[in-house]
Amino acid sequence: MVGFKNRYMVMEVLLDPNKDISGDDPIVVTQFNISKAIKDSILVNFGECGLASSLGSFQGNIKACKTAALKCDELKFEQYKLMVGERLLADVTQHMQNCLEKIRILEH
Repeated sequence: MVGFKNRYMVMEVLLDPNKDISGDDPIVVTQFNISKAIKDSILVNFGECGLASSLGSFQGNIKACKTAALKCDELKFEQYKLMVGERLLADVTQHMQNCLEKIRILEH
């Protein structure tokens, strides 16, 4: 008898700050968009059979990982602040706070 195991994947979405987002194509990070991108990638890399075999256990959930992502990024920034020390600029701190706020408002 073969046991079935669920596997979990955590993703980090990086938005290019240099990309011009003033056009008609805004960047929208939603559960549907991320799920679609992952499924499209599975289809390209593993074909229809690979996609079909993964759909039974595929679930995308931003809310379940949001708290962990926030905590992880906050801890990474705290480590960075300790490494940089007094050389840390105020605008870097403000930029990080803005990034964390963007994570907080996902899927509200």
